Amino acid sequence: GVFVLENKLHTILDRYLKGITSKQWLVLVVASSFPSPPDLSSVGKVLGCSRQNIKKLSFSLEKEGMVKLKQSESDGRSLRIHITDKGSTVIQNSKGLEEKVYKSVFKEFTEEEIHTYFSLTNKFSNGLGYLEKCFQELREKGEM
Repeated sequence: GVFVLENKLHTILDRYLKGITSKQWLVLVVASSFPSPPDLSSVGKVLGCSRQNIKKLSFSLEKEGMVKLKQSESDGRSLRIHITDKGSTVIQNSKGLEEKVYKSVFKEFTEEEIHTYFSLTNKFSNGLGYLEKCFQELREKGEM
């Protein structure tokens, strides 16, 4: 069910976001939330995906002129995501989008159900961490 719901959400957002995919938009929004340009790994950590996935999405955003990828001054191996004016405009134009998404998705939920949902989401996230550890152990034992 989780995979189906995620896919439906991405499909709806991809249909209505202009010139950007939902995953690209999420990278842009998360990168803009840092006080200074974040590196790819930091954005990946927040989004729960690999540095390589963020790099691929960021290259697409760079082609569209929404970000500029620059080597970190402190670590030449690290790329930092710098939001351009065009990227800032996309973020600014979608400011109300997050609130509209939440209001629409949770329209039929009571306040108590919303709190329960977020509590369960945190537990689910913790469970994913346990799953990651389980797979690592299986791989180390040669069982995967």
